[in-house]
Amino acid sequence: MNTPPPALSPLDTAWDARDAQPSLARALVQPELGGPDDPQAGVIAGYLLWRDGALPDAVERVTLSLNRLRLEPPSVWLGRGLNILAALQSQLNRPDLAVSLYQEQVDLARHIRDPELSATALHDLGVELRFSDPERARQHITEALLIFQGMNYAHGVAVAHTNLADFAQRAGDHHVTLHHTAQAMAFPFMDQQPTLEVEVQAARLHALSALNDPAAAEPRARLEHFGRSHTNPEVQITARLALARHAPPAQIVALLTPAVDTARRLGEHVNLPVLHEELSAAHAALGDHAAALHHLSETLRLERSRHAAERRQNLQSFEVLHRIQALQDIAEQERHRNDELNVHLQELRALNRRIRELGRTDHLTQLTNREHLFHEGERLAAASTPQRPLAAAIIDIDHFKRINDTWGHQLGDTVLQHTAQLIRSVARPGDVTARYGGEEFTILRPDATAADLAQTCQELQRRMHAHPWQDIIPDLRVTLSIGVADTAHSAPPGPPDFDALVGEADRRLYAAKNAGRDHIRAEA
Repeated sequence: MNTPPPALSPLDTAWDARDAQPSLARALVQPELGGPDDPQAGVIAGYLLWRDGALPDAVERVTLSLNRLRLEPPSVWLGRGLNILAALQSQLNRPDLAVSLYQEQVDLARHIRDPELSATALHDLGVELRFSDPERARQHITEALLIFQGMNYAHGVAVAHTNLADFAQRAGDHHVTLHHTAQAMAFPFMDQQPTLEVEVQAARLHALSALNDPAAAEPRARLEHFGRSHTNPEVQITARLALARHAPPAQIVALLTPAVDTARRLGEHVNLPVLHEELSAAHAALGDHAAALHHLSETLRLERSRHAAERRQNLQSFEVLHRIQALQDIAEQERHRNDELNVHLQELRALNRRIRELGRTDHLTQLTNREHLFHEGERLAAASTPQRPLAAAIIDIDHFKRINDTWGHQLGDTVLQHTAQLIRSVARPGDVTARYGGEEFTILRPDATAADLAQTCQELQRRMHAHPWQDIIPDLRVTLSIGVADTAHSAPPGPPDFDALVGEADRRLYAAKNAGRDHIRAEA
């Protein structure tokens, strides 16, 4: 005679119902808040607050629960709380805190051997690696998908398919994107998961639009509904960003201006720099260069804040590496009994190595990234003198949005990579070449004037004109607008200031654009 499985507790039932039946989950959790199981109930309550769009309240509630759960023996509830708080911190643009919580979650999942938590940790490892090691990331998420399917965990299956659709979209494989979005949309409770559905509909709209499929009208209408009237601010922002991707400049401004205010109410949300960058490009296309410069400045401020968090994360990573090395020594002594532990330690070590690499390299162009640019720029500006100034050029690909809209983002990425190669080809030893953001690049040259660097930029433009773009697309033509400045003529009174140098080069870039593009401006 088979023994029936034990009945689930109210909180276990609430956890299982959190995605498919959030109203039931709330009703089951409410009586437990303030009682002996308040920390566990608070994890679910925080998750439900997040899904309602109340991010700051969700962070406060889950943090309170974690503080108490960490005082108890390791449990699946602690792992669930770590997973939710890591995702929240990521959304609020706090990558250092998110990675720290993620590492704690991996350790706990391995320790308590919970299948759902282990699969979730594997999935999240894939998400964490999606930019630095896309192939490994796809493998992790695919493996997690198989585990979720074996557990009949429908929500996990839908989330994994949504992330795999994102990989396919970045690769420009629109048919595979549509396959994964169709699998995600099969989730029977999708209508109760707006934060998931809006991501799926955004991927569908992009793929169907790229294929000129009239069925794109359906996800567009759904996203317009989300962007216009949904109560969850994150859903509104995601929907408006997806619609703006396929809109003319004036409509982009109308869509994203209110989205900036919505994102600000959530704190320094992860999408704020994206919103400002899109608005800067739209205002520039409309000829409103003052507004374009304002949004570009906000993008720079937010990106610098994010990279400050990444610097803190890198410092923590060095501490983690020391801890990992000590654990690895123990694992080598007992590897016959601890093979699984050693595998996970290697994964963590690889992740931290990737984190350090990301600290200075742009993954698409292999130039240095914005964080390293500003780190080196501030150092070089401080060492410059009026007699030995630091020169900077800001380089912008003309009409890059038109390239993306005409031939797709995969071709746009190819143009960025070829342009980066040409920039490297004209750079001198000692130059700092970086991707400044989007379609903009920067060259820093110590002990040089703007006139000296402008000569290099003239050679860059010559090579751009001679480059066989037509071998990529027959009608493709790519030109550059460039602003050049140096610390001897752009800094305010006092020590040389890198921000002032970048600001002056940026103003000259806009002057070059106003002169008809495909120009270099090196004078005030």
